[in-house]
Amino acid sequence: MTDATTDGFSLVHGAHRLIRAIDEREGPFAGRLVACGEGVAVSVPAETLGDWPGWAYADAEHVGGVVDIARRVDGHDVLLPWCTARVESFLGRRQLADAPLVAGEIGTLTASVVRGLRELSDGEEAAGDWWLTGDGRPVFMHGDGGAPRARTAELVERVAQHTSDRAMVRVMEEVVAALRQARHHRDDERRWEEQLFAIAAPRALRLDVFAPERVSETAARRLGGAPGLGDARAARRPATHPPFTHHVRERLAAVVELVREVISRRHRTRDEMTRTADGETKRVLPRRRAFLVAAGLGVAVLAVGMLWPSGSADNEAQAAPQPSVTQTQPAEVAPSPAAEHQTSDDLSSPLSGDVLATVPALLGRLQECAGGTGDGCAELVTAHTQVPEDGLVTQGAASSEASLIEDYGDVVVVKLTPVASDAVAQMLVLERDKKLWLLRDVYDVAQQPE
Repeated sequence: MTDATTDGFSLVHGAHRLIRAIDEREGPFAGRLVACGEGVAVSVPAETLGDWPGWAYADAEHVGGVVDIARRVDGHDVLLPWCTARVESFLGRRQLADAPLVAGEIGTLTASVVRGLRELSDGEEAAGDWWLTGDGRPVFMHGDGGAPRARTAELVERVAQHTSDRAMVRVMEEVVAALRQARHHRDDERRWEEQLFAIAAPRALRLDVFAPERVSETAARRLGGAPGLGDARAARRPATHPPFTHHVRERLAAVVELVREVISRRHRTRDEMTRTADGETKRVLPRRRAFLVAAGLGVAVLAVGMLWPSGSADNEAQAAPQPSVTQTQPAEVAPSPAAEHQTSDDLSSPLSGDVLATVPALLGRLQECAGGTGDGCAELVTAHTQVPEDGLVTQGAASSEASLIEDYGDVVVVKLTPVASDAVAQMLVLERDKKLWLLRDVYDVAQQPE
């Protein structure tokens, strides 16, 4: 074992070693992911927090607070819980993966958020949202979001969609109704937990479930090439290899013919004999035959050298006439009529490309469908999805602002925030099908009390 006092490169016990940097898209705060005991935490400069309400909840279990404070040369860093995903995004991911929460998980999540609401100060109205830590613990992190009671009621209502058990749904509906009020009795919280855990024993949240994603689209994004690059390579491949194979076959046939000729001449000279004076016979190798054998060996060596792959074969293959492919400029590959039609349709469709850029066009067509003036409405939604007839999604792009909540690759979650205060915000689940963004699901976002 190395002594830390004699070796300057040894790890210091309890030091917050840097793991990697994280940005605001990965959690509620941008900072550095560091080791903290047996777990990890997010290190943030103390001066960036200011009067953050979480300072008062260092000992809370389900409210995000300060885990530790680390001193540096020019100030202090604050260690915060490492939050990996919003609870709402976690629920959406489980639904998209067709893996809803089981009864034990529902009880654990509901009891956790109710306990977190209890830990918050009475009358706490500082905005925030519910997040999951790296070990699956729900915590309320102050920051972007809404009022604690409103966000908790909305979350419990969303959790209730994961079960069809009547007893559990009845308890959760009572929880939501109580959270909609300004206050509720503390004894109710104990009764809710007892009823939920009587239905199913508490169970840790399962975090290893992810939304499905097409392998073909993943490979295309990993390559990162320009559109049509794969088609150009595929078009060049048949033009390069057949001429080279043709030359190999011709040269191989010539070598075989020469070897056959050498063998036949060898058989013809096998009986050429001379007799000595004493009557004994002796085979004599004619001079002509020796020249033929040497010539055959030379031709074989020459043929092997000609068959060895080299740049000359590639050059000859590239020089061969091609029907519709230009070797030096792959971008000028002549597409077939069907491919040209498909490419033009994909590029011209307002539902392809960046998802936020396609939302206004999608909302415009859904508005026409709701008004009875649109056509091809069934093509705007995925299979087994009904075209919406009311709600903010049918009021056009000018009535709301779209913001990206989660991106799972082929499936994204977009929030529509109404421009008018009397409208209800909605969440859109969009799925990419053949490069087009289609509506998969839509549901209302509960309004928050003022």
